Amino acid sequence: MKSQMLKTFLYFFFFSFSNCYYNPIVNSLLNPPETEGNNSALALLGLPGPSLWITGQIRYANGVAEVGLVLQPGKSFAPQTKSTTGYVTDEGGRFYIPYQTGSIPFTVYKNGSYLFEFSLIVDSPTSISTSTYGAAPTLEITGLGTTITNSPSNFFELVGVYYLDGEMNEVVIDRTNHYTTVGSLILKFNANPASVETNDISWIQSAIIITPSPSVGYQALGIAGNRITFIGAEGFSMNTEYLIDVTNHIKSESGIALTPRRIRFCYEPSTPCIF
Repeated sequence: MKSQMLKTFLYFFFFSFSNCYYNPIVNSLLNPPETEGNNSALALLGLPGPSLWITGQIRYANGVAEVGLVLQPGKSFAPQTKSTTGYVTDEGGRFYIPYQTGSIPFTVYKNGSYLFEFSLIVDSPTSISTSTYGAAPTLEITGLGTTITNSPSNFFELVGVYYLDGEMNEVVIDRTNHYTTVGSLILKFNANPASVETNDISWIQSAIIITPSPSVGYQALGIAGNRITFIGAEGFSMNTEYLIDVTNHIKSESGIALTPRRIRFCYEPSTPCIF
């Protein structure tokens, strides 16, 4: 009798479980389709799934990215030299750190020497900010967000903005005062930009927006390697602060849109601008 009852119970259990599991509603809960959205949710719950990474770019206001920095977890609050391993910024100045929430401190080293410290404040995949200690005034941590891969090929970054003077020296533009013409502009990227016709004025006007507009905007461009040179702008007004928006109309060879960037400078100010 007991043996018969046990068999009946086991049969009922497996039958019920099978029907429950293959019920499409229950099955969708137990085996959700793999999407970027639920990948983030899985990471937040600590469940298996593709890795979610926190990413950001460390660069200076003049557009120069900090390549090869080592981000060591933890803080020291004291300048020091230390040979260490950690998370390393790529050729676009980007770091990739496994996702977690809370305040996450890091000490940053450049060529083995202390540079500065910062903390990531992570509330959610879409709410990430930073606080810094000991960083130079022009050092920036921008482009914060999350990604499901730590491949630099997912980002197209501006890593340098300058023009060449009469002696072919690179002169940075962002947050500076200029007393000579700024008729040319050179943009340097972490990857090669897509090909564009040299005299495509419509493309130039969408890629580079100057506010207020000079009497003549950039008229032509040239691409060499990972640089685009714009030429022909003139008619900048004295005692004027200009904004140059470098837009996501610029794309890489692989079709990735540029992370937008804003450049500021003052042209021939009687009193130097303070940035």
